[in-house]
Amino acid sequence: MNSIAYIAAVICAVSIASSVIYVILPKSNTKRVMNTIIGVFLLCSLIAPIKNAVMNFDLKIDLPELEKGVTASADEAYGKALYKKAESILESSVESYLSSKGYKIKGANVKLNKDNPEGIYIERISIYINKSDIPEADNIISLTENKFEKTPELMVT
Repeated sequence: MNSIAYIAAVICAVSIASSVIYVILPKSNTKRVMNTIIGVFLLCSLIAPIKNAVMNFDLKIDLPELEKGVTASADEAYGKALYKKAESILESSVESYLSSKGYKIKGANVKLNKDNPEGIYIERISIYINKSDIPEADNIISLTENKFEKTPELMVT
């Protein structure tokens, strides 16, 4: 904001000076030369602050410091979202597979093991069933184990 005030002050000073010189000088070639000189000076006085502003422009952006404990990068956040989506898809797969076999379950929960360096594996499958479906529990476990290669935990609700 100081540079704008400086530019305005220079323009005012040059305008006042050129008005005084215009009044003092007689009509002749000298007046034309002085008008040209004043015009060039006025143009330079406008360009100099703009040049300085461009030269001093700093594009450095300071990011606010994050709170302690908040250390997730964009890749980590994307990875977590990807795992959540994969778990959600697997849960839907368990539900639709058992439904296609004629078993109505209340829901499924799949937990993936992300810490294994060899890959991503299903850590746990939890299947929620009604009390009335307890006699079919062995069939539900067997079908799920054959399809997903993991023995599920049945939760009676």
